[in-house]
Amino acid sequence: MTNETSRRPDNVRGRKRDTGRTEAILKAAADLLLEVGFDNFRIQDVAERAGSGTGAIYRRWPKKEALITEAIRSMPLPKTFQTDDPVADLRAIVAPRCQSAANKPDLVPGLISAMRSNNEIELAVKEGFSLENFRQSIARILGEEHPHLDLLTDLTPALALHRSSFTPETIDPEAMTEEIMSLVLSLADKSPVSKDG
Repeated sequence: MTNETSRRPDNVRGRKRDTGRTEAILKAAADLLLEVGFDNFRIQDVAERAGSGTGAIYRRWPKKEALITEAIRSMPLPKTFQTDDPVADLRAIVAPRCQSAANKPDLVPGLISAMRSNNEIELAVKEGFSLENFRQSIARILGEEHPHLDLLTDLTPALALHRSSFTPETIDPEAMTEEIMSLVLSLADKSPVSKDG
């Protein structure tokens, strides 16, 4: 059973669907979504970027939300870094997140709004969203048993989201990267405090 936001089946009448064109449209849509966000995403811009007509897009995805959903699902997983320097590896994934928050402050809030209004977009984002790369990098510095590992995993990207949502004009991506790194490193040499004192 398909819902109104899903892609149209490939076995409909007419010309055979060009899978290369479908991939080009999805790539163009994913790139555009990451550049301009949900609120400024337009089918016409996807068509121009993919070298396609809008009709070819609407034949595959009857609504903009359907294309966005599939574009999100087609996005590659975030890069992970694992060298012999765990601090540099963590900085390598924190810095781009902070830079994105500074450059595109409306990107994530707009997507959250889309998730609230469209269940398929919400599911696609949740399926692809993972903080595992943050968790693994922080765990290499603090250890898997550190009592604040999960909290720091959540806080690391949350700080960038909070600032991009409420004080985007004050974001200094390099300073924010160093704040996050300092927070993690400040806990690296501290033993967990026992409840007994």
